[in-house]
Amino acid sequence: MKCENCTKKECSKKQKNDDPQNATVDVLNSNDENNEKSEFHKLANAKIFLSDCLACDSCITAEEAVKVYQQNPNEFFRVLNLNKKCDTSKHKVLAVSICPQSLPYFAAKFNLSVTEAARRLCGFLKSLGVHYVFDTAIAADFSLLESQKEFVQRYRQQNQEEHVLPMFSSACPGWIQYAKRVLPSMVIPHICTAKSPQQIMGSLVKNYFARQQHLSPDKIFHIVVAPCYDKKLEASRGDFYTHLYNSQDVDCVLTSGNIFFTIYYISFYSNFF
Repeated sequence: MKCENCTKKECSKKQKNDDPQNATVDVLNSNDENNEKSEFHKLANAKIFLSDCLACDSCITAEEAVKVYQQNPNEFFRVLNLNKKCDTSKHKVLAVSICPQSLPYFAAKFNLSVTEAARRLCGFLKSLGVHYVFDTAIAADFSLLESQKEFVQRYRQQNQEEHVLPMFSSACPGWIQYAKRVLPSMVIPHICTAKSPQQIMGSLVKNYFARQQHLSPDKIFHIVVAPCYDKKLEASRGDFYTHLYNSQDVDCVLTSGNIFFTIYYISFYSNFF
């Protein structure tokens, strides 16, 4: 960045942008015919430095950090051990929903096809004591259909209401967290109200599937295997908590890495992979 009134083609001063710790994210903006910028265009001119991000500790609260930390393989094995005890009143039906995005990770780790990795992962989980293994692809389809329906409604209402378009996806919990903390009044009205595939799967398991099995939601321990740590925070949100049964739609999220290390340690005693 040159100083004001500088005529030199090259500058010896260290530029902030040259520092990898201060790499910036620039978003190109376009002006309309009257050269007037909307609030989104004005926002696009902002530069976010990596050092600014690293210096911030307000992404999640201390309470949220504890909830994320509690979602680990130890919680999974705690329920497995309870199911082995004689007190059947504490037994729970273990259901695991696997995100399709996690399967290529296991396929690459064990040099398998995605289909074979899915089959072996399902067998591994059931060998530990999991009762049901689901694919979240059906929940993703529901989420897409709901998002499509909402977009059509917004498009038809754009001339009557403000803050209708554009419509932003609600599938990524990291994006939702950022929007709520940093850009609430500007972005929230534009975010799609459809649940993410993970939480739709949680509703299907704890409501529809529970009724099919003649179980109350609190008798099912629902685990989701997902590639993203932000999914842990999403699962712990109060929006997806049923006070009547003291139950979350998703009780625990384990990342692909969590499951891999579980397989790694147990593989000393068996040969599933």
